[in-house]
Amino acid sequence: MMNWQKLLSPARLGTRHSSVGAFGRSDFHKDYDRIIFSAAFRRLQRKTQVHPLPENDNVHTRLTHSLEVSCIGRSLGLMVGHRLHENGSLPASIEPDHMAAIVQAAALSHDIGNPPFGHAGEYAIRQWFEDAAPEYTSSLSPEQFADLTTYEGNAQGFRLLTNKRTGLYDGGMRLTYATLASFIKYPWSAAGSPFPHKKKFGAFQKEFALLEEVAEATGLIRTHAQAFCRHPLVYLVEAADDVCYALIDIEDGVELELVDFTVLENMLLPCISEELPAEYHRETNISRKISFLRGKIITGLLDALVDAFVANEEALLAGEWKGELLGSATGPYNELITTAKSFSEKQIILNRRKVQIEVGAFAHLETLLDTFCRTAFDVHHATSDADIPYRAGRVRELIGTDAMPIGASLYDLYLVILDYVSGMTDDFAARLARDIGGGQH
Repeated sequence: MMNWQKLLSPARLGTRHSSVGAFGRSDFHKDYDRIIFSAAFRRLQRKTQVHPLPENDNVHTRLTHSLEVSCIGRSLGLMVGHRLHENGSLPASIEPDHMAAIVQAAALSHDIGNPPFGHAGEYAIRQWFEDAAPEYTSSLSPEQFADLTTYEGNAQGFRLLTNKRTGLYDGGMRLTYATLASFIKYPWSAAGSPFPHKKKFGAFQKEFALLEEVAEATGLIRTHAQAFCRHPLVYLVEAADDVCYALIDIEDGVELELVDFTVLENMLLPCISEELPAEYHRETNISRKISFLRGKIITGLLDALVDAFVANEEALLAGEWKGELLGSATGPYNELITTAKSFSEKQIILNRRKVQIEVGAFAHLETLLDTFCRTAFDVHHATSDADIPYRAGRVRELIGTDAMPIGASLYDLYLVILDYVSGMTDDFAARLARDIGGGQH
């Protein structure tokens, strides 16, 4: 059995120092601050949530989505924290507000490693390495090859949060073990995934030792040589994400006039038990009506999710919980989210304009990876700066010569390339690809 004392460890990766602090600004609150002030988080403002390169500024980006998920996560963490505190489950040093801060920080960073163009960007990166000429991948181990051909924004996020390049010291942002464990939605490597048919994993081989350190510090149960059970708070982060993107995707669809408001209204009304006020029926502004309905839904939905978490605390601590928290939520909410997801996938995500832009995204990323990975290949085989072709040398300067040392392994150099590419905004990736490709895309 796992226990909350270890699961909520305030010690930081890269240093064993910790100061929970019963009052004021705890280390868990500092985690949130470190993430929100980071350049990586700031770049999410120009990264795709669902609609790439939107012309309508009212639709969600990765940044606004992440902020909303963190708000839902904070509420879930606080409510669960109070319930566990009342039950006597929490350690004496942990306040409900601390649990809220952990979930809020993990939720804030849950998409921080996503490449430009959303999931289309992930697919494009995977496809490039799958189709690469043999000389580009033959020196990789099977585990390293799996990292690249099943490339995952979640693993990129863990690398970003923990890599020394994001801070002065080992440990990257030096977040607490509790926050990092709550962030790792898939606590296994690509090679150790318990779901090999799903391209989902939480750490590249390069960072797997750090994942093991986080798992050991928080007491996660090992289930495989390269896999652990999830931290219980991951389920709160996941639920917050599901709530936001299921509902918000359709809201964006209404905003972009891809969906009629009555479709969204008819989905939400069955989950509202009380009679709607006369003001709602008189209101003609669609945005205000959506805000009213969303507030009503989220209030009941949070209560149902908290009840489900507390009722299954024992299974969660045993690492035996399977599925999603929403699946155990009582009332009509699971059906609402399932219906909303299905509708979004069929009517919004496959919208023709969105598909056209994503096809262009593949071309942009192919151009970038052709250039950058060729540079990695040249740097790997060089014995001095003089051996590097002029163009590759210029690309190396663009990325950073210190990050691409002569003779480094191809795997390490590819990860540096992916750090650079995944950090790009949609706009910058498209513009740089056009510049590199001579305006061909």
